[in-house]
Amino acid sequence: MNDANQTETSDEFPPSFDEMRTHLGEARRNLLTVLYATDNYSANTSDLRQQAGVPSGSMNHHMTKLQRWELVEEVDREYAGRGSHAIVWRLTDRGESFCDDGLELPENPLVEPEDFEALRADVSDLRDDVETMKEAMVQIAVKAGGVKEETAQEWLSD
Repeated sequence: MNDANQTETSDEFPPSFDEMRTHLGEARRNLLTVLYATDNYSANTSDLRQQAGVPSGSMNHHMTKLQRWELVEEVDREYAGRGSHAIVWRLTDRGESFCDDGLELPENPLVEPEDFEALRADVSDLRDDVETMKEAMVQIAVKAGGVKEETAQEWLSD
């Protein structure tokens, strides 16, 4: 990520949605997506960083940029573990509008039925593979003399 390519290029402030979209970058897009997906458009820094997959060392940089663009605001601080108080961030009205208009989220983020069926088939195949490996491991244990045949049959019947 080359931040030199992700700076505002016009004198317009705050920048237009088009300009922000051009300079958004993956980390800030992920942060906005996480905030947009929450019930009240807010999350603390710790949860936000973890869910968006943003390294802790760059979190302040990205949130400062989003705050300068007037997309997020600090609304509170809350306990987030190990004695620290994490900033609670919320989308501003402008941030909500940007996410509605400029974030380019999929129209329907839900899984399509055919995707669900494909996943179900994959899970079924994986279960079959696990069962096959279990049988092979039990047979190896029996042949190596580490397990009695009766015990092996009990394991396989579970």
